[in-house]
Amino acid sequence: MNVLFIHQNFPGQYKHLAPTIAAQPGMKVVAFATHERPIHAPKVEVRRYKLHRGSTKDIHPWGVDFETHLIRGEACAKTAWDLKQEGFEPHIICAHPGWGEALFLKDIWPKTRILGYHEYHYTAAHTNFDTEFTAVSDWQSYARLRAKNATFQLGYDDIDWGMSPTHFQWSTLPERIQTKTTIVHDGVDTQALLPKPEIKLELQSQPITLDRRSQVITFCSRHLEPTRGFHRLMRALPEIQQNHPQAHVFLVGREGNGYGGPHPSGKTYKELMLAELAGQLDPSRLHFVGPLPYNKLISLLQLSSVHLYFTVPFVLSWSMLEAMSCGALVVGSNTEPVAEVIQHGRNG
Repeated sequence: MNVLFIHQNFPGQYKHLAPTIAAQPGMKVVAFATHERPIHAPKVEVRRYKLHRGSTKDIHPWGVDFETHLIRGEACAKTAWDLKQEGFEPHIICAHPGWGEALFLKDIWPKTRILGYHEYHYTAAHTNFDTEFTAVSDWQSYARLRAKNATFQLGYDDIDWGMSPTHFQWSTLPERIQTKTTIVHDGVDTQALLPKPEIKLELQSQPITLDRRSQVITFCSRHLEPTRGFHRLMRALPEIQQNHPQAHVFLVGREGNGYGGPHPSGKTYKELMLAELAGQLDPSRLHFVGPLPYNKLISLLQLSSVHLYFTVPFVLSWSMLEAMSCGALVVGSNTEPVAEVIQHGRNG
């Protein structure tokens, strides 16, 4: 049986699924990706597809994403055509429709079944939940969200079935798509992500070694931005530091807009929060570590006493589940994706 996985950031959400299928007898698994980073996916043949052009200058702002998806879809289709000429006929294609990669696959393999990864369908729910920095308040804002869903809408027509990782994410889908989408989470490697009682960390900035007896608070987000509650965390830190004078706080993530828009001032949210809280924080116990390699992130989560996860109703982050698997106590926002996993007072 031939299976083709397509994800511009492969393995992405197929981290566990693709190698598991490839390990089965009689399976040939091929994957497409755009990045050049090393990929650990045993028995999966990985091919990179190249984008042949960039976005058009001064294109309508609502069309930027869609044009990018068309460019990516064209490049992916060219690679798929080359694979077809080699005689490869996939029985199933697993693809994330949100990147545009699946747009033209049925034109290459009309009879092949496509299993779509239905991660999220944009609504105003996550933008209107915390309105301090981002809010959908006029028709143009709603139109922008509708345009962001254009690629999804086209992809849905070609997808034979879908999978969505959580009930909340499934609930954002159009009703006609919900009926042909199964809720299946990506999975957590609980054999690798285990508590590690002997874990230690030596701080380079000061002569201190932290271990599992230390008070360590962690926060992890791809970007330090409002969608994941970065500003709420920062405003809580003065009281946290005052109540816990031995606690060290580690914030993982890069500066940037993330899932939301930039602040009108042009400053990053980290700059804004540090300016707002000037003189209220003990910087010696506050560590901005930027993005971390995966193995170092897991080591930090194994060291963590309390992991903070504040998110608006949006895609559920792997980091929260990984922190739970590593044995950290999660304090999370009472929002749909979090409450789906955490039972208050029992496991977080």
